[in-house]
Amino acid sequence: MERYLYTARRYLWVITVILAILAISGSLSAFTEYVTTYESSATIWIARNSQSVLQTIDSATTDQPTLPNFQTPANEYAEVLSQFVQTQAFLREVIDRSSLKEGFAGAADQVAYLEDIRKRFRVQALGMNLVKVSFRASSPQLTFEMVSATLAVRDERTLKDQLGATSSSSLFYQREFDGAQIEAIRAQKQLDDFNSTHPGPWNAADDYKQRQLRLASDLAQIRTQDLKTRVDRASIASALLQLSQGPNVEVIDHPEVPKLPSGGLRPAAFLLGVALSGGVALAGLVVVLGTLLQASIASEADLGRLGAATLFATIPHVARRRSKGARGEIRAALAAAAFGRTSQPQTAEAGT
Repeated sequence: MERYLYTARRYLWVITVILAILAISGSLSAFTEYVTTYESSATIWIARNSQSVLQTIDSATTDQPTLPNFQTPANEYAEVLSQFVQTQAFLREVIDRSSLKEGFAGAADQVAYLEDIRKRFRVQALGMNLVKVSFRASSPQLTFEMVSATLAVRDERTLKDQLGATSSSSLFYQREFDGAQIEAIRAQKQLDDFNSTHPGPWNAADDYKQRQLRLASDLAQIRTQDLKTRVDRASIASALLQLSQGPNVEVIDHPEVPKLPSGGLRPAAFLLGVALSGGVALAGLVVVLGTLLQASIASEADLGRLGAATLFATIPHVARRRSKGARGEIRAALAAAAFGRTSQPQTAEAGT
């Protein structure tokens, strides 16, 4: 540990410069992100007319798959809307109703464009009945447009699904009605053809045949009217069932154009955290590499690693002269001492 502390003190100025550069750049990026980000949101109240919660079985969210998982209206609405946001068709409809329509049409990579839009949405359940839908962007007007378009497209899709369920329930009666109407037209045509070919007076056989044709036509008309009534009743019953079982959605806080920057605190904090983490990581890398690549003895622990050493030889203690020519020429001085050119050599024991 002492070696790393020694390296850290040795490269303190390098570590300081790295931390300062990354901290300043991260702070500037975080400040820019914070002051240029706007967020618009809408608060929605969802309540079921039956005052009951939706019971589902979800093995992915429960420890035991056989146990029921109760889901509140807010969680159900938020989950459905979040799944809609994950689809490209839904985002395309939302973008077509905003000012991003031209930019999306001219984008080189529309998939990446949609992915960037998707990351800016946030759907959050605030309780059992409250849901908050928000969108953040650099344009205040754009945030308002995207939230409003999202709610509008969601309502239209919900209404379309309800109408589809209503029509499917009355589809059987509609098919029966179409068949009965064809039979009624055919029976009336047979009666008209008989009357045109038998102007009268009729005998007993013609009168019996004409009565049978009229009776068949009347029965076909009665069956057609009965099926028409059943189709209408089925449509009304299905619509009432959908209204009674479906959620009651009401927008409490409508989206507005933000006047001040908001919603950029989390992205700004993330950018600053990434910059500081990168600075700490680089500083640690400098210390580790500096310690591993350093071959000199930096502390008492390094001396302890060398162990006991024997005396190998003695070298003369050469005093360094202050002359300009001999400055730093330690090799020449040692060579002169080794070959006897020094008159009074002083020796000092050295151990390694």
